[in-house]
Amino acid sequence: MKRSIIFGLLGIVCFSAMAQNDIDAIRYTNKKFGSTAKSISIGGAVGSLGADVSSASVNPAGLAQFKSSEFSFSVGFVNSSNTSTYLGTSLSDNAFKMNIPNVGLVFGNKTASKKGEKGWKNYSLAFNMARVADFNRVINFEGINTQTSLMDYFAERANGFTVNQIRATDDDFDNGFMSKTTMAWESYLFDSSGDRSYVANASPIFHDINQKVVKQQSGGMNEYNVSLAGNYNDVLYLGATLNYTTVNFKESLTHSETNDSRVTSPYSLDNFTYSENLKTNGQGFSGRLGMIVRPHDFIRIGVSMQTPMVIKLNDEYDFGMKSSLRNGTNFNFESKKGNFTYTLLTPLRYTFSATGIIGKKGFISADVENVDYSAMRLRSDDGSNAMEIANGDIRKKYAKVFNYRIGAEYVLDEFRFRGGFASYASPLNQSDGNNQLSNYITGGLGIKEKNWALDLGVVHTIGNDVFQPYVLNDSSKPVAIAQNKFTANTVIISFTTRF
Repeated sequence: MKRSIIFGLLGIVCFSAMAQNDIDAIRYTNKKFGSTAKSISIGGAVGSLGADVSSASVNPAGLAQFKSSEFSFSVGFVNSSNTSTYLGTSLSDNAFKMNIPNVGLVFGNKTASKKGEKGWKNYSLAFNMARVADFNRVINFEGINTQTSLMDYFAERANGFTVNQIRATDDDFDNGFMSKTTMAWESYLFDSSGDRSYVANASPIFHDINQKVVKQQSGGMNEYNVSLAGNYNDVLYLGATLNYTTVNFKESLTHSETNDSRVTSPYSLDNFTYSENLKTNGQGFSGRLGMIVRPHDFIRIGVSMQTPMVIKLNDEYDFGMKSSLRNGTNFNFESKKGNFTYTLLTPLRYTFSATGIIGKKGFISADVENVDYSAMRLRSDDGSNAMEIANGDIRKKYAKVFNYRIGAEYVLDEFRFRGGFASYASPLNQSDGNNQLSNYITGGLGIKEKNWALDLGVVHTIGNDVFQPYVLNDSSKPVAIAQNKFTANTVIISFTTRF
């Protein structure tokens, strides 16, 4: 019985390291701007602009500016590049994806009020699908580590247990492992150095270990919403949106190491590859309220609020290990399939907007968005306190930030020329050196006729973050971190028809 409890503990510790941490919370909380070609080409600054179906994802009051009905459809292309610098070595990799960023239908209805009469002038009912996050990315880095190894990570997690407690059972060999630590032991990644203490299976003298990591991510988040908006006297615009959001995320990671060639013992480790796969699906609901005031024909001021979103998430995961000794012995182990269900609560969002209309020549529009990332919370569906460590990290690591978006349009006959810029602050506290600031340079053009419009929007994204392949308890050992600089080019083409 005691051994069964130990195995269960090892399994829980190792499985919980797969996901359900602050990185997962920020992934599903961070949302990109824009879903139509027009909206992305002006930096997503549509909060007080209106008359674009993407307003449903920022300020639904803008939908009240539709005087007629409209159908829009968009197709998008995303090409992303990531350059990682790890232990003095830089590597680059790319990912390409095509998607459907927007499908929208707006029914605009005028009221029976007479010209010059005060009251409600028109109503709009809108149905919209918008892609609000894209996870497609490849991180690839490699370097010679002279100080630490993933073998140290597994050895640390075995400390305190006896050899018999970490040794695999027949069930592990026959049906798959529950514990990463047990799998690493059976793969000869670490060895006993004393009673309940362990060290990496690497020479303390010759320690030039080649490490290579490939991390591939894919998927995204789509928002399906229904909105109702009204126009009172062409001065006050009000709107409300009910959102249903879906999550689809996949991640595969391989971590390979090759031991120092000067280590010649036949039972020493030659190389190993650790791999893990994660698939997350989920759905959640939220609401959005908005208001736009037009004190003058050339000025619009807007404010909107998105309620916290409750997202139900389900993780499916597995991991595996392949290793080879210098004497030619090979090992290949796989885990059992794991499954975990939990809930994420995202923070409130407030957006403040202003638009200046330059007669019939165009406009300038700006949004300021406020998000408190420290308010994110993870909850275990089994009622346990399993998420409190992650929530503690969120409280300490994340902060309240402001995101900025600005854009403009110039009208020349039936042509529209657009440009914009957006800056999304790092969600981390300033004291944290892991900067995650992202900047977006945008542009585009459009053709607008009486009953149809064709638009093209382009976004160039520039950002940075870090990835730490493993975290050791021994703070005296140097930390190896991959510094990532990523860029992405997004192109969206939108077709709109009015009826």
